[in-house]
Amino acid sequence: MTSTTKDLETQILSSFLLSRASLQDIISLRQFTELFPKDQRSNPQVKLLYRELQLLRNKTCERVKKNIKHEAALGVGQRSELEKKRRALKRVDDETMTAIELFGAAPTEPKLPLKELLKQMSSAVEDLDAEFNTLDGECDKMLEELKSTIGDLSDLRYGKFAASDTDARVVRDLENLHDTCERVLNPPS
Repeated sequence: MTSTTKDLETQILSSFLLSRASLQDIISLRQFTELFPKDQRSNPQVKLLYRELQLLRNKTCERVKKNIKHEAALGVGQRSELEKKRRALKRVDDETMTAIELFGAAPTEPKLPLKELLKQMSSAVEDLDAEFNTLDGECDKMLEELKSTIGDLSDLRYGKFAASDTDARVVRDLENLHDTCERVLNPPS
């Protein structure tokens, strides 16, 4: 079961992060060359620069593949550890219940009056509701940001940008994305 989960996790992450991730999928050499001034397009350094960018992109993709495998392996370990803890808690709960059934509740345990217990439970419910609403709002905000990003990427893919500063915005956004990926993939020690 864990192997299937690990494989599924690897497959999902790979398809999301690595499909169409090579430089050739993003921009062809011809398109890349057209980004340069006409008098520089025939310069052999343009092709060399493209090849260097391909190598960097391929290294990044390999690092992402390696991190996906590592994370999938960690996930298996985390699930295993969680299952061990759950079983240990269940065993303790079973042992505690057996002791209570045999000997009754320990007389030293403090018992709350019913009104106090209900008050604390009501407070806990309110806290959980507030936390749920906060998380729900954050999820909605993230979803809207993702939808906006997807829409922008779709516009970029199909050339629907009308703004004159599109190239600068795309470069800036890609640099921000690259910086974010670097921070995520290479956290400071």
